[in-house]
Amino acid sequence: MDKISRRNFTSQTLQSLLTLSLVETLSQERLLGKNIDRITGSWLAEVEEISRAMKSGRAKQTEWQQKIAEIFTRVELPDFLRSVDFERVSKKIKFPDDSEGVIPVNPSRPKGLPEELEFSTYIYGLKKGRAIAPHCHRNMTSMHMLISGQIHAWHFDRLADEPKHLIIKPTLDRALAMGEASTTSDDKDNVHWFKATSDVAFTFNLAVFEIDRSATFSGRQFYLDPAGGEKLGDGSLRVRHLTSQEARRLYGKS
Repeated sequence: MDKISRRNFTSQTLQSLLTLSLVETLSQERLLGKNIDRITGSWLAEVEEISRAMKSGRAKQTEWQQKIAEIFTRVELPDFLRSVDFERVSKKIKFPDDSEGVIPVNPSRPKGLPEELEFSTYIYGLKKGRAIAPHCHRNMTSMHMLISGQIHAWHFDRLADEPKHLIIKPTLDRALAMGEASTTSDDKDNVHWFKATSDVAFTFNLAVFEIDRSATFSGRQFYLDPAGGEKLGDGSLRVRHLTSQEARRLYGKS
């Protein structure tokens, strides 16, 4: 197994992560090893609860981030990581040469949850040197959790919007630990950027779209150029907007 996380991965069983979602999907696609146990848990219901609270205004976006991080801190991954056949996952995902590959995941729902959940789930895959180019979102929250390989992550707070630029400030610049949850929202760490540093790397992603249903957009990626940004006196950067083509050319492959 690649780099081990801040948690001790010698403990217990696969508590709940992906049992209600990824295990179902991967099993259907024959992407699991032979010995995985389908141990159910409460994480799906907890994510749904905090996501509904956020969309109804009962919880702030930063509270969603805190709760998601807390939920996935309790998740144990070793059995899952030993059982998932990531070589076969790699064959299912189409890996672009200058960006990420994505497989959407359809969670199975335990009794009592609605048919339509307030969040969506995915697996992202990257080949070495490829990146999810730096970008921000609007009107959504998201989480990426490293589940295989090695990834370097950058986060920035979005401080101000200008017609052709954003003012952002770095908040994270390091490798993610295995099982670490990296979250974004409109209010905190809104800009993120990921690069694979191992031959192949995978993240589990969940996202909540249309937090404000009256807004005219949700979830769209707004690409940025932090490496070419103008350094300001307080440690922040003035960075220009990029088209998706520019972002992939500058950041997608190295």
